[in-house]
Amino acid sequence: MARALALSVLLLACLTSGGCTADTTPQGIDRRALIWVNALAVARPDYQVVHEEQLLSRAYREHRDTVRVAVEPRWPGWSHSEVFGRQNLELRLTPDGHVSMPVLRHWRLTDAIQVPFSSAETQAQTTEEAVARLEELARVEDLKVTVVVGFKKPLQESEVRQVWKMIPDVGLFSPPVNSGGLPISWDYSGYCNARGLDDCNPDIRDSLTSVFRSWTDELTTEDGAALASFGLNLPELRTRAAQGLWYGMIGTTWPDHVTTIVKDPRVSVVEIAQVAF
Repeated sequence: MARALALSVLLLACLTSGGCTADTTPQGIDRRALIWVNALAVARPDYQVVHEEQLLSRAYREHRDTVRVAVEPRWPGWSHSEVFGRQNLELRLTPDGHVSMPVLRHWRLTDAIQVPFSSAETQAQTTEEAVARLEELARVEDLKVTVVVGFKKPLQESEVRQVWKMIPDVGLFSPPVNSGGLPISWDYSGYCNARGLDDCNPDIRDSLTSVFRSWTDELTTEDGAALASFGLNLPELRTRAAQGLWYGMIGTTWPDHVTTIVKDPRVSVVEIAQVAF
């Protein structure tokens, strides 16, 4: 409520003064981080923003038109993420209000995320191959897998929990929406306030849909150019958040647990993206 009131006051000041220049106050830079960093996470479910190391409420204040953030490939184990591709990115404000950022390469998880939106034949073949591999992997002790799960029809989060039995890593809230062929997403962060949102209530933090809605509630039409830099647009973000429908999910667990997921009649495909100890 306090954040929304502050934003309303700022907008009123802009309108009465005839326009706004770039806000380089600590509060303005915090909000910029809130929008940009979360937009990056929403647009790139194949990467994980390292929220817990750079809490949005305290970071970036000295960088003016730049937001710095660490990202890493979404591996089953933390050590693998750090070894195989952690990057420190700089997101910069351009004169036209867009955001300039480095390009993140596509990798195996990027391709796996697109499988739930492929043909029924491709999904059936992918799942058959996954089942055979899972049976082998289940014999290996202390091994975990990251999988992409697609649903035959979009589900509410409560139904997804019935399928997965735990909190998923990432919820996929749309078909592919950007040129990279990736859906709108929201990932789980167990750290209170790690994403710059007031999500300390466990009932809110443990619901990916609820926190996703909290973020979209912070967005205004003034964020349109910045969101477009990430392949996102405000009307669709609001629509997807309001609907709360999951087209698929990403999760990390034991191989034998995934074999039970495959049998659920609501599941259309399971793709193994990564394996790690």
